[in-house]
Amino acid sequence: MSLQERFEKFKTKKELITELNLYKSLIVKKRNNKDYCSALEKLKSALILINEHQGEFELDQEQNELESLRFEIKSEIMHNRRKLLRRYHGLLNENLTKDNLEGFCRLLTMLKVQVDNNLERLNLQDIHNEITTYFKFIKKLYAVLSSYRVLNYHTASNQILKLASELKQVYYPNLKKFTYSLYSELLYSKLYDISKRYERIKLNELSQMLAIEPHNLSELIVKLIKKDESPIRYYIPKTQEIGFINRL
Repeated sequence: MSLQERFEKFKTKKELITELNLYKSLIVKKRNNKDYCSALEKLKSALILINEHQGEFELDQEQNELESLRFEIKSEIMHNRRKLLRRYHGLLNENLTKDNLEGFCRLLTMLKVQVDNNLERLNLQDIHNEITTYFKFIKKLYAVLSSYRVLNYHTASNQILKLASELKQVYYPNLKKFTYSLYSELLYSKLYDISKRYERIKLNELSQMLAIEPHNLSELIVKLIKKDESPIRYYIPKTQEIGFINRL
């Protein structure tokens, strides 16, 4: 190789290193600004550039530096994603009541805003979709809360159980638990009302009143009797007779 050829090669490599350093500077700047997706795009372009000239020049050091930088950026992305996921999963396990539901929704809204603001840079589309779906169920829950007390028992129970059935398809444990607590409240209210009118009743008759299959109701009664607040005093499986505590 002539001196001129070596000079031209050195010049070309120097220009390539300068271009790679410019890429690296932009990548670090975007990383510092937490614009991770853009940083990774620039990094990808820099690595492509290295691959295109790998046969001509020794670029292992430059490639290793960029690979190390990519690992650090992806680690930061995962660290920030995990923090948001911990907050989200923490909210999913928050015990919900009628009193704290509004405050809970404010916390969830604050998290959604943060997720939406970092949607692209942290690749949070999955969390965004989860929270969006969660709010759809919250809306359905509010619809139930606004009406179930004024509806007749059958309509109200169907409305609550329909929501509970839909919640089986997703993982929102606190919403599911809260929905079943509403059903329990409705059921107890109906049982107390029945206990004021009946001292004892047959299983099939109570089954019709509560819109619960006799077999399921029989199993439920066994559990209800054990609770201190239960209006049911006894249940005789052989005769299928249920006795109520006198509430008069």
